[in-house]
Formats: sequence, C-alpha cells, structure tokens
Amino acid sequence: MNVLWPITLLLLLASSGCSQPVFTQMPDLSNSPGPPKRTDLVRAEHLPNVELMTHEGRVVRFYEDLVKGQVVAINFMFTNCGDTCPLITEYLAAAQKALGEPLSRKITLLSITLQPEYDTAERLREYRQVRGVGQKWIFLTGRRDDIEFLRRSLGVYDLDPAIDTDPSQHAGIVILGNEPQGRWKAISALSHSIRIRQAMERTILPPSQWPTGEPVVNEVPPQDNEMVEPADLSFLSSIK
Repeated sequence: MNVLWPITLLLLLASSGCSQPVFTQMPDLSNSPGPPKRTDLVRAEHLPNVELMTHEGRVVRFYEDLVKGQVVAINFMFTNCGDTCPLITEYLAAAQKALGEPLSRKITLLSITLQPEYDTAERLREYRQVRGVGQKWIFLTGRRDDIEFLRRSLGVYDLDPAIDTDPSQHAGIVILGNEPQGRWKAISALSHSIRIRQAMERTILPPSQWPTGEPVVNEVPPQDNEMVEPADLSFLSSIK
C-alpha cells in the first residue's frame, strides 16, 4: 500500500488558492464578484457531488450531504483487502476515541470502498460491526465510475497506471478537511493513532488553539511511514 500520492492538486489549492481543472461540470464561478474564495475553488474542482450509498442503504451526495459545512476524515478501503485495511480502521477508531468529547462529535469519518461491486451496503455494515466502529463514521459504496471520479478528484491516485489500478497498492492516506474553513491536510493512514488524532485536532480547531511544543512532538516517537503536511504545502509540487 502506497503512502505517498499525487494529492498535490487538492492540497496546493487549499493552501495557496492555485487551481487547475480536474473535472468538468463544475459550478460556474465566472459571475462571482472578485476572485473566487478558496473554499469555492476547492468545492468546484475537488469535491464532486457524486451519488453514493451508505452502509445503512441511504443514498447520499458526496458534497451536499457529507462534506458541505463539515469536518471530515476520508479514506479509501475495501473489506477483503487482507490485514492492511483492518489495521487502518483500527488506527482511525483509536484516533477517533482518543479525541474524546466534544471534539469527536465535530468530525465525521468517511470510508469509501474501492470495490463497489463486492462491497454492498450490507457487507460494509457487517464490516463496520465486526470492527466495532463508533458513531460519526460512515462507510460508503456506489457506482465504480463515480467512486473512481471522486478518488481522482481528491487526488488519491498513483501516477503509475499499473499501481493505480491495483487495489492492493492503493494510496494509504487519510484526507482531513475542514470544509467551511477551507483547511485540508493529509496523513499516512499507517501513522500512529496519536499522530492521526493530532492531525484531526488541527483540522477541527482554529490555528490559535492548536496544541504545540515539545509535548506534542514527544507524545509518540516519529515513524518512517508517517507524513503530515506542514502549514506550507508548496513542497508537494516537487513530489513525482
């Protein structure tokens, strides 16, 4: 499973306001007075309103029903991927639990299957129950074309087509977004759950309330496979 990915479009846009078209049928921002807001650009180019189905069998729209006005943590998975996806689910569950109240109620986890033909709503519901997933966590399936469109719009793909089409090598990252504030970041899904929790805190809270200093750094030893973006994401343009 890859932990580096070409997510530069979404993250650079969120950090700098730059944009390159990723998909068509975007909202028309040409009539807006003045430059479009960063949040509008992110929505228009990277948050498509594709139709999905929740583990409860409810039909939803990705942007309008799941992301708009919300703080979210998004990852891609599938139920029969072996050890890695269950491990990531375990890390995310631990991070969500460690947030505690009231922060855990302010972020919604969205896990989207890469094998929609196999992962029906019923199978996702069973997976969720077996893993002991808590509240504020939605598992999603849908049409393959819509999910692939969403995945690429979010920038979660590998530049090597052979790797990108192999589900066993899918990008092992969690995208964290505060949609109303236009703050987006990402972290390796294989990072320590404490690091994931810290990234969630920095997504939920305004920068003035971010925990900082040596205690945060030393809360868990650094890991070789973790990657949390710094405030300046311009370095991502150099990743090939």
